[in-house]
Amino acid sequence: MSRRPNPADESDTASGEGLLAQRLASARELLRGLLDIEFRQLLTPRMLPTLYLIGIGASAYAVLAYAAEGFAQSTGLGLMRLLLVGPVAFVVLVILLRVALELCIALFRIALHVNELAGHAEDIADGLPRISFWKPRRKRGE
Repeated sequence: MSRRPNPADESDTASGEGLLAQRLASARELLRGLLDIEFRQLLTPRMLPTLYLIGIGASAYAVLAYAAEGFAQSTGLGLMRLLLVGPVAFVVLVILLRVALELCIALFRIALHVNELAGHAEDIADGLPRISFWKPRRKRGE
């Protein structure tokens, strides 16, 4: 009994291959950006989602380690850290991380806008006539 190919299966395979190719291209671009020693490309804005996920994981690990340390001292302290202090600390750490990363992206956006404005200012200045605010001195013999 032969099975006829399903067109949906082919599109899933094609989209899967396309996604893989896209991720490989993204990884190559990331590596190229990391090796750019002249800093021609800004890499940090593209890395922010990954940094956020790493930060969330690190916050969860820190809270669990804090709770485990509490359990090593006593069960009551461990439960208090796990159920009361831990969730509050996790939320506070993630909020602080988010604020720091949003500050970072805001700085990059400000830098891009300042570069745009500088380009516009140069264009405007090139179109203006030059005005000299002083007269050159004449020689006495003339």
